Amino acid sequence: MPDTDTTPKELLDEITRLKSHIAQLERKTPADQDDQADWPRKYRFFESFINELVEPLIVIDTNYKVKYANKAAYQISGESFFDKEGDIPCHKLLFNSDRKCAERGQNCLLEKVIQDGRHATIDYTIPLANGQEIIYEILGSPICGPDGNLVGIVSTIRDVTQQRYEQKMLENDHDFLEMRVQEKMSELIDLNQALRQEIKQRQETEQKLRWAKEQAELLYQLSPCAIFTVDSDRYVTSWNKKTEEITGYSHDDIKGRKCFIFCSQPCMLLSDEIEKPIIRHECTLRTKDGRKLYILKSSDFLRDPNGKVIGGIESFEDITQLKQMDMMLRTERDKIQGMIAATKQGLHILNSNYEIEFQNDVLKNIFGDQIGAKCYHVYKQRDEPCPNCRMHNVIKNNQIEHADDITFQGRHYSQSYAPFKDTDGQTKCLVLLRDITVEKANRVKTLRTAQLASIGELAAGVAHEINNPINGIINYAQLIMDDTVPTDPRNILLARLISEGERVADIVSKLLAFARQREDEKEAYGKIDIKNVLEDSFSLFEHQFLKDGIITRIHFPEGIPGLRIHPHQLQQVFVNLLSNARHALNGRYKGANPNKILEIKTSQVQTEKGSLVKITFTDHGTGIDKEIINMVFNPFFSTKKPGEGTGLGLSISQSIIQSFQGQISLESEAGEYTRVTIELPVQME
Repeated sequence: MPDTDTTPKELLDEITRLKSHIAQLERKTPADQDDQADWPRKYRFFESFINELVEPLIVIDTNYKVKYANKAAYQISGESFFDKEGDIPCHKLLFNSDRKCAERGQNCLLEKVIQDGRHATIDYTIPLANGQEIIYEILGSPICGPDGNLVGIVSTIRDVTQQRYEQKMLENDHDFLEMRVQEKMSELIDLNQALRQEIKQRQETEQKLRWAKEQAELLYQLSPCAIFTVDSDRYVTSWNKKTEEITGYSHDDIKGRKCFIFCSQPCMLLSDEIEKPIIRHECTLRTKDGRKLYILKSSDFLRDPNGKVIGGIESFEDITQLKQMDMMLRTERDKIQGMIAATKQGLHILNSNYEIEFQNDVLKNIFGDQIGAKCYHVYKQRDEPCPNCRMHNVIKNNQIEHADDITFQGRHYSQSYAPFKDTDGQTKCLVLLRDITVEKANRVKTLRTAQLASIGELAAGVAHEINNPINGIINYAQLIMDDTVPTDPRNILLARLISEGERVADIVSKLLAFARQREDEKEAYGKIDIKNVLEDSFSLFEHQFLKDGIITRIHFPEGIPGLRIHPHQLQQVFVNLLSNARHALNGRYKGANPNKILEIKTSQVQTEKGSLVKITFTDHGTGIDKEIINMVFNPFFSTKKPGEGTGLGLSISQSIIQSFQGQISLESEAGEYTRVTIELPVQME
C-alpha cells in the first residue's frame, strides 16, 4: 500500500514546480528566452487542447482527492466546482455525492487500480428522474512517483449510453460490436499510458512540454474518432488519420483549404443560433470519391488563453452502415406490415407468459393499446389463465389450432393460433382474429328468412281455414236476424255478432293480403292517411285497454301529410307496438292506476334529409334493462315469458320501416318507461 501521507503531496508539488518554471521562463530576458520562448505557448496549447477535449480527464490521488481535471470533468455531475478552492473528492466532482462509490454499492475505480496495481475500467450508471439512465465508462491508469510507489490514477470518462443501447438492440452483430469496443478500450488504454508517461517525465520543463506536444499529436492521430480543427475562417488547421481514412482526403489535400470541401451544409459551429457544444449531431458529408456518408458529429470552440475564440474542433464517426442496416430493417418491417394490413385481419403475438408483445393496427382499433397485457384478460376478461389454454397447447404441440369465436364490443371474431420461434430463441404464438360479424349476421338473416317464410305460409293456411267458418257464422247470424221482428231484443246481439264476425273476416283478409304481398304492391296504393291506420290499429285493442285500465293519450295534429306506403304493413307495425306497450303496462301495474299511461304523438319535422313524419309510442311500464336494450331488434329475442311472444315483432317492424326508407329507434329506462320512435319520409317514390 503506497504512503498516502506523502505521495499525493509530491504529485501536487510537481505540478506547482511546472507552473513556477513557466513563470520564470516568462521573466527571462529575450536573449535567455530564444531557445525556450516556445515552451509556455506549447504548454498552453497542450493545456488548452486537454481542456477542450469532449471526454473528461481527471487525476486523482490515493485519498480520493482530485488533483487535476479538464473542463469536461467539471460538467459531469451538473454542479459547478470549477472555481472552488481546495481539493474536491472525486465522488463529489463526478457524481455530486458526499459518499464514496463503495459506500453506495458502486465499484470504485481508484480502489480497483490500487488493488490490481494496473489500469482498470468500470461502468457507472446514473439514473435520471424520467426513468432513463446515463452510463459512463471510466478508465483509470496508475500513476507512480519517482520511488515507484502509486501516487494516484489518471482517469478518462466517456458517455457510452448510446453504445450500450446499440449493443443491446443489435445482438446479432455482437461480435462486430465487441470488436469495436475492444479496439476503443485498447486505444483508451494507450491514451492513459501516454498520459501516465507524461506525468512521470515532468521533471524538466523543456522535456515535459516537448513530450506533451508529441503525445498530444500521437493521441490526435491515433484517436478512434475522426478529428480536425479549423480557424475562425473555417480553414483546416489540422487533420488526423481517422478523418483521412473516412473522407479520403489526405492532409496535403485538405491543408490550407476550407472545410466545406467535404461538407456543403451551413457551418453549425460558427453559427450564433446553435448552442455549443454540439453533441452527436447527425448530418452527411461527401468523400473525395463522391460517396455520401452519414456521420454523428460533435464540435466546440477552440479558445486562446484569454478565452477568445480562435477556431473550432470537430470529431465525428461514420454511421453509414448502421443507417443502411436500419433502412433495410425498416423496409422489411414495412413489407411485413403491408402484407398484414392487406389481409385485414387482427394480429397478436403472445409469449409463454400470456403477454401480448405485438399488435397490428386492426386490433389496436378494436382493443386499444394492449402491449404487455395478459391475453386472458383482453380476450375473456379473466383474472387468471383460461383452462386448457390454446396458446400453450399450440406451443407444446407445435401445430396450428382454431379456437371458438369470441365476442368483443358486439363484434364476433374467429381465432387461429400458430406457433413460431422468435429471434430471442423463444417459441411464441401468433394469434389471428378475423371479423366474422357480417357472416354470422348473414347466417342469422338466412335462418330468419326461412323461419319467416314458414310462419307466413302457416299463417296464410290458418287464415284461409278460418275464413270459411267465419263467413258461415256471419251468414247464419244474418238468417236468424232476418227471421226475427225488428223489436226483438236478440237483434242487438245478432247485429253485434255479425259486426264482430265481419271484423274477424276483415282481419283474416288482411292477413291473407299480407301473406300474398310483393315488393311492387306499394305501387298500387295512393297516399294513405296515417291517422286512419292508427285508428284501425287502436280499435283492435280498445276493448282490452278498457278492461286493463290503460289510459291512452293520442296527439294527432291537423296537417300531417299522407304517405305512399303499404297501409297493412304499417298497421302491422302499429299493432305490434300497441301489444308490447299493453304487456309492459300490465307487467308494472296489475290493475287500474293513474300512472298506467300510453302516449302516442305524431308530428312533422324538418331535417337535413327533408321532411319527416315522426310517430312516438311511450308507455310508462316496466321498461328494458340497459344490458339487453341493444338486442331487442334481434330476431327471436324476447323479454316475455315462453309462450307469450315469438321475439319477431320488433325485428319484422324494423324491416317494414326500413323498406319504407324510414327509421325506427327505441330508448328505455328500466322501471320507468319505453319510447319507440318511427320516422317516415314524406316524399316516397
